[in-house]
Amino acid sequence: MGTAHKRTVTKQATQNRELSWLQFNRRVQYEADNPDNPLLERAKFLGIVSSNLDEFIQVRYERIYDAAGGEFANEQVYGEITAKQLYRKVNKDILRLYNMSYLLYEGIRSELYMEDVQLFPVFQLDSGHMEREKDIFMSDIHPYLKIESIEESQPKQKQLYLCVKLEKPSRKQARFVTIAMPPSLPRLFNLSSRNDISCLIRLEDVVCHCLGELFPKEVVSHAAVFRVIRNQNFLVEERTIEDVVPAIRDMLGKRITGHVVRLEAEERMSEEMLTLLMERFDVSHERRYRVTGPLDLNKMMMTLYAQVKRPDLKYQGVKPVLLDELMGDDVLDVIERKDYLLYHPYHSFEPVVHLMQCAAVDPEVRAIKQTLYRVSGNSPIIASLVEAAQNGKRVTVLMEAHARFDEENNLYWGQRLQRAGCTVMYGLPNLKVHSKITYFEREVNGEIKRAVHLGTGNYHDGTAKLYTDFGLLTANEQLTGDAYRFFERLEGKADAEPMGGIISAPHDLQPTLQRLIEREKQNALAGKRGYILAKMNGLSDRKMIESLLDASCAGVKIDLIVRGICCLIPGKLGVSENIRVYSIVGRNLEHARAFVFANDGEREVYLSSADWMPRNLYRRVELMFPILDERCSQAVYNVLALQLRDTAKCRVRRADTSYVRKQRTRKKINAQEELLQDVEGIFRGDGYERSNALKSGCAYKSGCDYQSGNATTAAVEDDRKAVTV
Repeated sequence: MGTAHKRTVTKQATQNRELSWLQFNRRVQYEADNPDNPLLERAKFLGIVSSNLDEFIQVRYERIYDAAGGEFANEQVYGEITAKQLYRKVNKDILRLYNMSYLLYEGIRSELYMEDVQLFPVFQLDSGHMEREKDIFMSDIHPYLKIESIEESQPKQKQLYLCVKLEKPSRKQARFVTIAMPPSLPRLFNLSSRNDISCLIRLEDVVCHCLGELFPKEVVSHAAVFRVIRNQNFLVEERTIEDVVPAIRDMLGKRITGHVVRLEAEERMSEEMLTLLMERFDVSHERRYRVTGPLDLNKMMMTLYAQVKRPDLKYQGVKPVLLDELMGDDVLDVIERKDYLLYHPYHSFEPVVHLMQCAAVDPEVRAIKQTLYRVSGNSPIIASLVEAAQNGKRVTVLMEAHARFDEENNLYWGQRLQRAGCTVMYGLPNLKVHSKITYFEREVNGEIKRAVHLGTGNYHDGTAKLYTDFGLLTANEQLTGDAYRFFERLEGKADAEPMGGIISAPHDLQPTLQRLIEREKQNALAGKRGYILAKMNGLSDRKMIESLLDASCAGVKIDLIVRGICCLIPGKLGVSENIRVYSIVGRNLEHARAFVFANDGEREVYLSSADWMPRNLYRRVELMFPILDERCSQAVYNVLALQLRDTAKCRVRRADTSYVRKQRTRKKINAQEELLQDVEGIFRGDGYERSNALKSGCAYKSGCDYQSGNATTAAVEDDRKAVTV
């Protein structure tokens, strides 16, 4: 395919990144409206929508706004839309998402009322509630309030504030003050004295109702809640490793006073007050938004979820599988004997924590090296690294200081590790280290032995309970040797040998993926089977999309499971008709990256920390690693094959860019629930007789090895024909 023709084909089958991101948020919003989800889980999804929109506005909005007002405003950007058109479309989509969220909030609120969970506005309080409210205000809230004149006010990012207009007969003009709602306080307070009923009132409503206690000598003529969202996307320039930490600290300072890109106010706020705030914070009319419900639905819904102790309104708890063989003191010996694949949260993260704890005290372990991107607030991983260093082991940690919104946390933990004696690097100049790898080296009877953990997700014991991620534990010589060489390169050793099995970005990953796609294309052109199955969080890189479209035009069948941003439009005749795109949004956040290439019957399976997006392929240090053990390789494939058959949480993308649920021509299949019930059975391929998938007769068609229950590539390709939209 010629370059000019390739560009024409790409234009026909691509969507703008920003619009695709907002479209993903709509899919999350669908789950807040899905009656199949427990009521409090729907409230939680609504909070996630709010959080996602906040992040989009903080990180992406200013760039879109600047482009629309710049000299190239009428030129097309990626996705064949001008910058001006994009700005208008983004505003329209954001407004639609906001409006729908507040409609859903009112619906959820009404349903909660029927479940004796009452979200009260102040005018519905009876005398008993009002007395309790005043007690809460005086004891729990009043001591922490900070009052400032509007001229002095510098609202913090996303924090709620009450703007109050105060009048006095002896004063000609009214004065305006702001009151910060302390983020350390709960967003909701329970006014009920009964255990079986929750009567919840918002923090800002309590303060508003008790303003007379704060201003006894003035008349409160008007009060309303507002918050600002500031631009958080600042360029961090570094030339050397020594520049990283100072540059990050400088950027954190800029975030505090970042330009206000959005002003949100309660719908009841007077035009006078809103205009005053707009002038004070230099906000244009198009950047203000009147909210028809409580501001910051994220914190509101998350507080609601945490405070209301109603298991019947939440997902049923399921205990993750704990592999006992990985919980002994000899865990490194166990890994030396065979590879282990974990799929969190269906497998417990505890074996990873246990491995770190054992390595920290094992006298045979000489060195531990690890990359960390995000960790929990009280991380057992950090504790093990500290203990290992204190026990005299060589501990090297790449603590990525650029991890967005975790920069301060990571700098803190990095300093803690340094004090313990660890060698700490905070990243590389102008590159984020996003790889997930831990290297163990020990000396056993004079022989050096190595082991490695490679993953698709963070070493975060909290998110490991919510995010789906693969982790591989192996002592394979090729992979452990590559891990050793990877850290040699990270540490700046110029004579480090190249890696053979593990592929890294920003230098090798994208060309390697293109080569693997090209191989499938050449197989298809030669009349052989060409098939690609790839799972990721985002797909927006133009070169990768061009390669996929090129392969599709050559006859390669391609299945893409992309949770979030997907700029590729499938199903376009003569362009992408051999590509299907799926998105799963459910109980757990789909976070794993897994890539399967048929290779004419010699299937290759890879896991990776990287999405197919420019930032991952060109501006980050990422890893992709092969699954060399056939048992583990088949397990990854079985999981992806099951997800392709999901009819409960999976949506299929159409050629008009919309996402729709599959028409159920068989019994409902919820891949996440199947995995929660029997992840080991799905890994092995046995026990499928009990699954909804096989009972329907459509789980694995011709080409399925029914004795083992393992799905073959041909089976998945056949099943594509049965998918109806």
